[in-house]
Amino acid sequence: MINLNIFLSFCENAALLLALVYLYSLFPSYQRQSHLTLWQLGMGVLIGIIGVIIMMTPLVFEQGLLFDTRSVLLCLSGLFFGFVPTLIAASCMALYRYNLAGTGMFVGIAMLCFSGLFGLVWRHFAKRKLDDISYLSFYLSGLALHFLLLLSLLLLPIELGIDAIKVVAIPILVIFPILTMVIGRLFSSVVFRERDMQVRLQEDFLFNSQFDIGNIGISITSKAKYWLKVNPYLCEMFGYSESELKALTWEELTYPDDLNKDLLLYDKMVKGLLDEYEIDKRFVAKDGSIVYTHVTVVCRRNTDNNGFLVIAGFLDITQHKLAESALLQSKEQLDLVLDSSELGVWDWDLAQHTMNTNRFSADILRCTTEALNEHPKMWLDAIQPIDKIKFLRSICDIRLGHTINQRIEYQLTNLQGETRWILQTGKVVDVNDKGQPLRVCGTVSDITDIKQFEESLSVAASVYQNSSEAMSVFTAEGIIIDSNPAFSLITGFNRDEIQGQNLRIFQSELQPRKFYDQLDKQLNQLGRWHGEVWMRRKNGENYLILLTINAISKTKAHKARFVALFSDITEKKQTEELIWRQANYDALTGLPNRRMLMEFLSNEVLHGDRQHNHFALMFLDLDYFKEINDTLGHDMGDVLLLETAERLKSCVRESDVVARLGGDEFTVVLTNLDDNHGVERVAGQMLKRLAEPYTLGEQTAYISGSIGITLFPDDATTTEALLKNADQAMYSAKTHGRNRFNYFTPAMQSDAQKRMELVQELKNAIIQQQFELYYQPIVNLTNEKVIKAEALIRWKHPTIGFIPPADFIPIAEETGMIIEIGNWVFNQAVKQSARWTEMFNADIQISINKSPVQFKDETIDVQDWLSQITEHHVNPSRICIEITEGLLLDKEQNVEAKLMAYRDAGLEVSLDDFGTGYSSLSYLRKFNIDYLKIDKSFVNSLMPDSNDLSLCEAIIVMAHKLGMKVIAEGIETEQQRALLEFAGCDYGQGYWFSHALCHEEFEQKYLQQRAEPIQINQFTGR
Repeated sequence: MINLNIFLSFCENAALLLALVYLYSLFPSYQRQSHLTLWQLGMGVLIGIIGVIIMMTPLVFEQGLLFDTRSVLLCLSGLFFGFVPTLIAASCMALYRYNLAGTGMFVGIAMLCFSGLFGLVWRHFAKRKLDDISYLSFYLSGLALHFLLLLSLLLLPIELGIDAIKVVAIPILVIFPILTMVIGRLFSSVVFRERDMQVRLQEDFLFNSQFDIGNIGISITSKAKYWLKVNPYLCEMFGYSESELKALTWEELTYPDDLNKDLLLYDKMVKGLLDEYEIDKRFVAKDGSIVYTHVTVVCRRNTDNNGFLVIAGFLDITQHKLAESALLQSKEQLDLVLDSSELGVWDWDLAQHTMNTNRFSADILRCTTEALNEHPKMWLDAIQPIDKIKFLRSICDIRLGHTINQRIEYQLTNLQGETRWILQTGKVVDVNDKGQPLRVCGTVSDITDIKQFEESLSVAASVYQNSSEAMSVFTAEGIIIDSNPAFSLITGFNRDEIQGQNLRIFQSELQPRKFYDQLDKQLNQLGRWHGEVWMRRKNGENYLILLTINAISKTKAHKARFVALFSDITEKKQTEELIWRQANYDALTGLPNRRMLMEFLSNEVLHGDRQHNHFALMFLDLDYFKEINDTLGHDMGDVLLLETAERLKSCVRESDVVARLGGDEFTVVLTNLDDNHGVERVAGQMLKRLAEPYTLGEQTAYISGSIGITLFPDDATTTEALLKNADQAMYSAKTHGRNRFNYFTPAMQSDAQKRMELVQELKNAIIQQQFELYYQPIVNLTNEKVIKAEALIRWKHPTIGFIPPADFIPIAEETGMIIEIGNWVFNQAVKQSARWTEMFNADIQISINKSPVQFKDETIDVQDWLSQITEHHVNPSRICIEITEGLLLDKEQNVEAKLMAYRDAGLEVSLDDFGTGYSSLSYLRKFNIDYLKIDKSFVNSLMPDSNDLSLCEAIIVMAHKLGMKVIAEGIETEQQRALLEFAGCDYGQGYWFSHALCHEEFEQKYLQQRAEPIQINQFTGR
């Protein structure tokens, strides 16, 4: 139950606070401002005294504990009076509390300090809005302050503090916030009441003084737009008396055209969207005249009774508007005159340092008039550097008084990058007492077109005199009027010699007479002619010119005249003919080249379509030409090609065409065919002539040819298709034995398509590793032991199955894919050799076929293969490189260096297919070949007392004499094996011994038996 004495005590404290408010209101504000320091000290003492009185009548909860409203007093003191009064008051109260002593002395002093500090902090954040603090803000701040003060009681002994809070918490939290709110609002009204009254009095004084004696019209109108009060000046402006104006609305006096925009702004102000606005508007005076005004409108609202007044100020600007209109009209007339004259006008005020220009001046610079007037330096910056110094010198002469006139031409570059010629004139129009110029006016005009015309005339005259082409002017009768120096230089006649002469003196016997009649006719009809003409110089020399003649329109003063322009093209024609021949004919044989052939074929196809004519295209490739080049040299190869060209031309008609495409490839086009018999006869004659011996220096050479034939339009109707067909037919002839001709058939196209597909499949096979290595044993014929094996590649296609090497190795060599395939084969063979050595301790040498393409490829490094041998710890002697005879004939140093590098590294070399090529014994000795392999073509027909047996015996003896071993391949019968063994052959290879085996079968059949005794010996320790 709350003790009623507590509330009575707090009410007494509240009365003391109200007494403070009353005492404060007794001091006038002007005294407080004039004696600020004294007032602050006195106010602090007064608040301290009231605080002590409050503390004398507290609610005593327990001996030493006092509760009263001093916290409210110090908080509001800090808020409204600031630091000094609050500090004095707090000090007085703290001394009194210290004197009272008791249990809660220090807590009480702390609460005094905290209350004052709370008010000062509140003042800091609300200093500019002390008159606008709401009831709610006062209440919430009081509640927060006293809640924090109650918590400070917990600093006392815990039981004492809790008991105190239980007793005083409700009265303090109920009464003190309300007391803070009430006393705070009273202070706020007292503190700021006098300030508001002074402001209001000042406004009323200023308004009344200006209303009657001001030099602007002032009115107060109602919400309904009636004049409620007007000043004398406004009555004078509109010609009405005050009573007459009050009987009217301002809508009735407003000029109709200006009413809508004024009403629009007025309605916004009525709705509360605007509080004031300014507008230029016209009124109609009592006498009907128009009054121009600048109106400032302000509204006053009374939120209590919804009152609404409008105060407006009217500035008479009628004279200003009329003068401005007259000036604008005059300026428009002047601008119209200047614009029609296309003259830029400038007005330079030297005293004010300003420049005014018109629109045409800005148009020249490609900018706006405003930009040019604001930044006149733009014009100076646009003048080209070469003319800027001259321009500035003319300006300086005017400023220094050396001249009163200016006339200057210069170039400027406008803002769009255009270069314009400008003529500027100026004159001093105003000077000061000392004769110094104050104002200069002038014009600028764009004279670019005039300058360009003058320049074109000058250029034309310069071109006429300095042109390298001859020019002359003559009459319709051919009489020469004038000529330039180039004319004299080309013809050999000087200007005086030919002036007045007829053009006939230049006629050449190389030009037909009828040509001049046609020339005269065309000049009379069209007035122009262009073409090539033969002429004769003064010394009688003939030369060719490119001539152009144009007529000059006749005038009243002159008859029709003609201008001739020509140049000597004799040397140019000779050069063009040479270039044309070089571009269309083979430099070595003089035959048409590929370009000429393609053009001829295109014409023949077009002509054949129209006339239904037939022709044959023959594609010829020389057999064994490369061998001639390699053995006898390229010089002898060129001699052979020249002789071949002559032989081919002797086999055809003059209407037929023999062309060289390049290298040893020739084409022959047989035109106007009735049947195919003539084609076969010509092809047979060509093969016969090509087979005849060639005398090349001291050597005699024999070659043959392979010819492919295609027919138009039977086989194809386009140039590209005909060439492709003939090439395929030639390729077929070469693959079927050479020295023959073949007609194109659709099957060849199918074969070519299959070949293209095979190329793509081969690329996929390399990527997907579809290859396998098989091994065919090579047997010692004496004891039939397997001591070598040849690694043979097999392509296992996922859908077709195994594809023979003969089908894809040639393609791989042609496309260069043999490089990747060969590297894979070598890597697999080396790994296999390492495996056999590790698992079976087998001393088996693996022979690896290496294509000539691999030797010639410069990207292959010998060390790549040798490093693989080292990496897998393989004895180099267990690897044998098999090469063909043709490789030994290659003179490229790269091939020879690689072959010697393999030999130096310890690899052995075997010469495959011996006896089918052009091997030289010197090459066999040079490269230290280890093995010769007798080609199976000699072994297939091996019989006692046969020539093949004699050849085999000779090869074996020769090889042994040179320190080489011999391997016979293709052995398929016991008789072949016995004859070769008897002849002394070292090794044999063929189906008689075994076909090629995969590595598992090879190991099981030949290596497993060797490994078992080794393992048994290792197990028994023997």
